[in-house]
Amino acid sequence: MQNLAFLRTALSGSMAATMTEFGFAVIIAGVLTLIFTVGLRRPGPWTGWWTFFLLVLLVAWASALWIVPVGPVLVGMYWIPVVLAALLAALLLASGSPTGRPGPHVQTHSEAEQQEKAASRAVNVLFWALVILLLVVVVLGYLFGIRPAPPAG
Repeated sequence: MQNLAFLRTALSGSMAATMTEFGFAVIIAGVLTLIFTVGLRRPGPWTGWWTFFLLVLLVAWASALWIVPVGPVLVGMYWIPVVLAALLAALLLASGSPTGRPGPHVQTHSEAEQQEKAASRAVNVLFWALVILLLVVVVLGYLFGIRPAPPAG
């Protein structure tokens, strides 16, 4: 019972603050997704834009909970750490985009197909592992993370 009381207390934080953090993360992730997937055509190792968006969103959201708040306040939230963390995540994901250049030696069709399937499986496992890890980080952020005091004024 004592654990449940702690959990209720941890989750009873301001719903407005939670929505502000999530909303700001969605906006930042959306802007970076548009820039990197539409503008630069660098969606990362996955072909769809939604994987890029989801990972950048979760990184931005987690950074709003865990990084020490610094800088100016926008809509009741310290925005610089969130933007920098999301930008770093977007750059790392974009750097994993395939280049389209052929490999160093010629392969048979079946060898190339087997290598592509294995690489696809590995990238998918990495994606889901990252999603699960980032969701755990967000949940732990609400339980134990740095919750800055609301800015005065």
